[in-house]
Amino acid sequence: MKSLLSNLARLPESAWKMARALVVVAMATGMAVGVSGCEVPQPDLIDGPDELLYFESIGLGHYGTVRDTLELVMRDEAAYLATMELVQPLDTLPEIDFQQTMVGLIALPTDSGGYIIEVQSIEKTGDEITINYLFSIPGADCITLQALALPFQVVIIRQSEGHVTFERETKAYKCGL
Repeated sequence: MKSLLSNLARLPESAWKMARALVVVAMATGMAVGVSGCEVPQPDLIDGPDELLYFESIGLGHYGTVRDTLELVMRDEAAYLATMELVQPLDTLPEIDFQQTMVGLIALPTDSGGYIIEVQSIEKTGDEITINYLFSIPGADCITLQALALPFQVVIIRQSEGHVTFERETKAYKCGL
């Protein structure tokens, strides 16, 4: 061993660089072989939705004749027309092609203004469709209209078969007053 080290010490610098490169390659090859033989346990993946459904907001508002929470999906024009009589969108709603889309409506009666409904995502898992929405409530530092209100959102959703459920997340926002 002593003679090997003394012989290595007499090598020119370029040979040292080559020897170091070979050692690095040998070590990397050894580690790759060693790692590939080991089984690394994989973490369990959380099951997510099979598919995210396309949606688009087509209407918002704060007034209507409804006094109970509405979470509906309308798959035909008759249901859509009857339901839209219950709310007063801020703008005219577009025509709906029920061959390609269905309409979702979320409306929550409140005792004052400042509340906002916003659909976050629509997920399909098997035969279940879940509409996830955020119900934003004004914080204590907000000045709001003290009158009955009906914040709502109307969305079009790509036509899809399945049982629909709604998931609400409630979150307060600050006004910074």
